[in-house]
Amino acid sequence: MSLFGAEPSDGGEILVAGRPVPRPSPRRMKEAGVGLTPENRKEHGLVLLLSTRDNLCLAGLDRISAGGLIWEGRQRQPVQKLVHDLQIAVADVEQSVSSLSGGNQQKVVIGNWLNTQPSILLLDEPTRGIDVQAKQQVFQIIWDLSRRGISSIFVSSELEELLEVCHRILILRKGRIAGEVRPEGLSLDRLFALCMEA
Repeated sequence: MSLFGAEPSDGGEILVAGRPVPRPSPRRMKEAGVGLTPENRKEHGLVLLLSTRDNLCLAGLDRISAGGLIWEGRQRQPVQKLVHDLQIAVADVEQSVSSLSGGNQQKVVIGNWLNTQPSILLLDEPTRGIDVQAKQQVFQIIWDLSRRGISSIFVSSELEELLEVCHRILILRKGRIAGEVRPEGLSLDRLFALCMEA
């Protein structure tokens, strides 16, 4: 949340593509090409009263609006593409997002930010409260983004997920980097031990 400018930080500097972002705020970070899928999707990632279509477009409203009006025709193609690409199981995009499963809600949160065409996606505990199949689908989304050149910063307290998803793992303690490891050849027990040592 601090990296996205949504919470205050104790200090430091945020650089995106080598350029500092002064006085980080959600608007500035979005303009810099950063998106955020928050840990609590129901409180911070979705508007549960709105449709799946609307929730897929919230972060990218500037791309589908003109003169202060939202053009439904501009929503149609990006929404259909996201539903297809992310395999969101929804019978009708007008269906309330609150009626979707946890895994499909999470895919809507991710899709909402993909609509902004980010270069970096911050994923805070993106598999919390979803089933095993949905977790694998979220991992696949992250791998696909990586192949397209979109970086993911993946935060998880589930260490086995880090070994499966990440190219490198940073171990944090009291707000500081206490270690950096590569997952290749690293066992879950060893990663756990490194976290405890940090």
